[in-house]
Amino acid sequence: MTIKLEKQTIEIFKALKKKKSNEINAAEFADELGIDYIVLMSAINELKKYDLADFKEKEIFQVSLNEEGRSYLKERLPERQLLEVLLEKNQKEISLEDFQKLSDFSEKLFYIGLSYMKRNRWIAQSKATGENKIFLIEENFPETELEKFMEIFEKKNILNYSNLSKDQKKFVDLLNKRQLIKKEKKTQRIIFLTNEGKNTKVSQIEELHRISKLSSDMITSGSWREYELKPFDVTKQGPLLKGGKIHPVISMINEIQEIFLSMGFTEIRGPIIESAFFNFDALFQPQDHPARELHDTFYLDKPKEAKLPNKKNVQAVKATHENGGNSGSMGWGYDWDEDIAKQTLLRTHTTATTIRRLAEFHKNNDKMPVKVFSIDRVFRNEKVDKSHLAEFTQIEGIVIDENVNLCDLIGLITEFYKKMGFEKIITRPGFFPYTEPSMEVSVYFDKLGEWLEMGGSGIFRPEVTYPWGIKNPTRVLAWGLGLERLAMLKFEREDIRDLYINPIKWLREESY
Repeated sequence: MTIKLEKQTIEIFKALKKKKSNEINAAEFADELGIDYIVLMSAINELKKYDLADFKEKEIFQVSLNEEGRSYLKERLPERQLLEVLLEKNQKEISLEDFQKLSDFSEKLFYIGLSYMKRNRWIAQSKATGENKIFLIEENFPETELEKFMEIFEKKNILNYSNLSKDQKKFVDLLNKRQLIKKEKKTQRIIFLTNEGKNTKVSQIEELHRISKLSSDMITSGSWREYELKPFDVTKQGPLLKGGKIHPVISMINEIQEIFLSMGFTEIRGPIIESAFFNFDALFQPQDHPARELHDTFYLDKPKEAKLPNKKNVQAVKATHENGGNSGSMGWGYDWDEDIAKQTLLRTHTTATTIRRLAEFHKNNDKMPVKVFSIDRVFRNEKVDKSHLAEFTQIEGIVIDENVNLCDLIGLITEFYKKMGFEKIITRPGFFPYTEPSMEVSVYFDKLGEWLEMGGSGIFRPEVTYPWGIKNPTRVLAWGLGLERLAMLKFEREDIRDLYINPIKWLREESY
């Protein structure tokens, strides 16, 4: 059988035949030849077709220094840095407090270094004089065995744990305890010549002239017959397009809007700068509630006060807080303060917009049912981390109608989440300040194999609806959830900040 291979594959075959060892690390061999690892494995697969070469795989553990470890490789370990401070300043005896000031290290780093200086028997610590003092107890401070081991990483960034000696593994474990090591499980490929490959001479192999495109000259002259056409795999994914497109979060908002509109809802919007009256008081939240404090809410200096709605509604909300008004409640039993209700803030939820719609319902004498939704920005004084933002988006919906109940609410919520692609939805009893009864909503996420809580829902309490003239048998069904939580599931992001920091790799990978 005639063996025809591309020129690069023949060169790789030659290099393999020159190797004394029959088992060669593929990654190291690719580096040695100065070619891409994928190119090498493509050539091995080509040789495998003619039973000239093959490869096998095995699981290995690789160890490397993490970011902190690499910084210590460059700057030296904390104990060595502290020692050099003392030697540079010629300090053989120093108080602990002065030593810390002299080092200019963070408190954590200082005490880590101090601890290992003691372990290395470089220093002693004593309070015999009444002052906490540090003493150098050695004259020479040669490199420790750990420092010598770390120098290996200067020549080689990644080590195969299984190839290390017993002593070296001991140092790796020590670095791991100090959280300076990164361990990764990898698949290592070992390539080798088969018996057929060992017995086949390079002179027995012909160079394959393969082309992927035909020119008009090649077709008219018939010279294309001298070449072999490179086959195309039509099942392989094409090149990634990098054109402009709508942001994934905006696409998701558009999808949610379309779902609500298809269910007969109308979108509503409200002001970002809101009064405490609509944000808190109208929701029957007492004026001494902890959620109103500065650590939860952004209050404004300009404008300092907001205008309140008509006096009749304000008095109805006041009466509800003080004694329950005509809602049948006992209220909170305190003197409601109109000045507190006038405070301005960045709204903490879109339910403030919902309350404004309740006010319009009675005023405009709207026909029922009224079905509205809101997708809008809200603000909370949160510490930003991988699961929290100070500015985020809420999705909220309400239905105003006569004799509606929890069964109607469950049906609406279930329909919404099914249209969002979730097949399994459950509700369970919950507690929320301005709904009674209340329900928590969870969906089953197939990719994680888990039930995940998505938001809350319920029927607005009489204390919320009665001040606006909405009374039994007319009720208000309400539910809400965070857009970002839904987006993290849909786009499989682990850090909520990705949705707004916009990692370019993720944006390119997301479909149009």
